[in-house]
Amino acid sequence: MKQTMMKAGVLTGPRQIEIKRIPVPAVTPGMMRIRVSACGVCGSDIHMWKAGKGWSPNPIDNFHMGHEFCGVVDDPGDSDFQAGERVTFWANLYCGACDMCRAGKEQLCRAVHGANYIGFVCNGGYAEYFVGKTQNAYRLPDSVSDIAAGLIDPLMVAYHAVRRSSLKLHDKVLVVGSGIIAQLIGGLVKKAGASYLAMSKIDERQTGKAREIGDFDAYFDGNDPDRAAKMQAASEGGFDVVFEAVGAGESLAACMDGVKPGGEIVMIGNSITPTVPFDLNRAVLHEMRLTGSVSCTKKEFAETIDLIAKGVIDVEKYVTDVLPLDQLQYAFEKQVSPTEPVLKIVIKP
Repeated sequence: MKQTMMKAGVLTGPRQIEIKRIPVPAVTPGMMRIRVSACGVCGSDIHMWKAGKGWSPNPIDNFHMGHEFCGVVDDPGDSDFQAGERVTFWANLYCGACDMCRAGKEQLCRAVHGANYIGFVCNGGYAEYFVGKTQNAYRLPDSVSDIAAGLIDPLMVAYHAVRRSSLKLHDKVLVVGSGIIAQLIGGLVKKAGASYLAMSKIDERQTGKAREIGDFDAYFDGNDPDRAAKMQAASEGGFDVVFEAVGAGESLAACMDGVKPGGEIVMIGNSITPTVPFDLNRAVLHEMRLTGSVSCTKKEFAETIDLIAKGVIDVEKYVTDVLPLDQLQYAFEKQVSPTEPVLKIVIKP
């Protein structure tokens, strides 16, 4: 029998993606196949693209990334899904059996270790077809477009971070970072009742959308040597909650410059290096609360879909580019350009 082929954006080396024709994966028990409709470009993809490899310790044939995708069921396998249904996949390959999973904290699954995700350790959605575990598939309401589905993943990260925080009505909030997760956090906290919302950023490349949308009340220059004094003055003594959405020592320092004594810093950004400088005495003497936040729970993933479906947040307005799969290499180059005003790119295979 002749094998069915598909196009895929294969990572062939550092900063190099090639569009290849490769075999469509077989559907085995517990798996299903979809025809991919859209896939968002994530910062984690950029890190793997730069390195020229995924996170699996073992080589993967024709490795292609992509974990922010949706599509139409092509072969439901042994699941209760029907051909033609629209679905999205949660990238977290949780085991469902460990103590963390049993406690409803699937994002902390003992088998995940912050790395066991679709598109990281196995092939993902930068292709015409995707075959994955049925337990990771979720039906999409008609009110969630394909483009919007490409932003479920970053929104779930923002949603979990806000829920992890101590945010209360009328709190003053600072977001350090200007990327898509930072801006989605801003959108959520404003709807959650923040009285004053500010952003600390180091350039204007990504802030165009934020200024257009209008959720942020103020912007601070992260490179300003007087940033601490300006943040403290503008917030009248410091911010109640600060979200770190970059993952660097300097951005964490900016959080500490902005937070009030006894305030909270929620850390979402992942560092490329395993450690970053940290002013321990300052955190101790000011009783700063440091809260880590990663991914989301299984329940929160479903709730994130519902946020979009119910119109609580319009994620499509954060998209700056929609490009075909053939332009995936260009999309990555554009994402890292020092001049392109890119916030979120969605690929349409």
